[in-house]
Amino acid sequence: MRGLPVAASVAIGLGLLHCGTNSSGSGSVVPAADSGTNSDGGTAADGGGSTDAGSGSDGGVASDGGMSTDGGTSDGGTATDGGTASSDCDGLAPGAPGMATEFRWMNRDLNNNSGGSCFPAETDGTGHIAVSWQNPFQPHDSRFAFVDPASASEAGSYMAVGMLLIGQASGFMGGQCGGTICAENYVVLDPVGKELFQSPFGHGNNVQANDPTGGMIHVRFSESGEGTTMLLDAIDPSGAIRWTRPLPDVFGPQDSKAMRLGVDRQGNVLALWSSAPRYGAGTWAGQWFDHAGTPGSVFQALSAGVLPDKLYERVGDGLFLSGSSGWLGQFDAQATSMSPPPPWLAARPRKNLHMVHGGKGYAVLPMPESSAACDQQVEVISPSGQVCGSSTFSMGGAACTTSSIIVGYDGTVVQQGPRERESCTANDHICTCTYRYWPGFFR
Repeated sequence: MRGLPVAASVAIGLGLLHCGTNSSGSGSVVPAADSGTNSDGGTAADGGGSTDAGSGSDGGVASDGGMSTDGGTSDGGTATDGGTASSDCDGLAPGAPGMATEFRWMNRDLNNNSGGSCFPAETDGTGHIAVSWQNPFQPHDSRFAFVDPASASEAGSYMAVGMLLIGQASGFMGGQCGGTICAENYVVLDPVGKELFQSPFGHGNNVQANDPTGGMIHVRFSESGEGTTMLLDAIDPSGAIRWTRPLPDVFGPQDSKAMRLGVDRQGNVLALWSSAPRYGAGTWAGQWFDHAGTPGSVFQALSAGVLPDKLYERVGDGLFLSGSSGWLGQFDAQATSMSPPPPWLAARPRKNLHMVHGGKGYAVLPMPESSAACDQQVEVISPSGQVCGSSTFSMGGAACTTSSIIVGYDGTVVQQGPRERESCTANDHICTCTYRYWPGFFR
């Protein structure tokens, strides 16, 4: 990769990491792929959201999550159809995972005092898997290995600064951020990590969101004596900017970090930001932009004291919003107010969501947690909230603290091994990071 400017050599903390079209027309845009959770990238420590290409379907009707019907119970693993079942679960019942393929990344420094951490994986539409090691100390290294799914071997590598990747139909893209001022740009990589495009450096807050129709939305700053203007760039899969729109407020140094960004499956963009000058201390404003970049009106999205975390795609269109302790609500596409989350989602706090089977349903993914059997259960939920079944991905052996599990762009499931089971020498300075995967499991 080309080098960062001098300012980018200053380390940034993990809390500053945020990760996370072919047509410029407006109207209904059917996603070319299920491109996954469109969060603002989060902090990466929570197991992240990932992407899911599926079959290119937009998942049918624009459901708001519907009513909560559990459709019967699941057996915690193998193929369950949700009981008496309506057509709502047709094609969604998951099967047994079978044997995993394993990739073991060698020589990673996992020492908490001077090293880094291995982060959740990401996949693209070709099934290639990107795994990363992130170092929060100077310099803030982001090192990636790209795994050939057929051979489970490293097919390429890439080095960056403060970067998380978003899977695309073929390859990956993401923004990097160096230094306390976040000298930032974005790159486009092929499936094995070869750089295809790198933008010029500027200044931003390292917020980007996956666009399920292809590409991503990326935030950069325009600064003047009056303050900072946030610019949203809609970037296509090649790295070209389709449109640029400013948010209507001027931000101070701290305000610019209080922002969340999401894109629904029709390419509608929702920006949320801290809005004390508009609506009072602790409130958040919102604004929609359609796929062509046409802005909607600014509205008060959240009242004082409500802190948003991530935005997730709904089947069809619209977005769910999570908070630190549970689900806050949902936004219909272009709606200027938030409605409550559907009951099935409210009953599953502290979970990640991802589309499955071409956007026809939801995978409900667990966060890292203590597990007596060292396994992780992934539920599949229909658009109306019916439980269509679950699959259990087991690492076997005694109890453990699990790590991330993701559903990727092409439906591949990637499970990160428990930290306590990695092999280390030299006081955790030379370690393995293990990833197990099931290619195309939820395709």
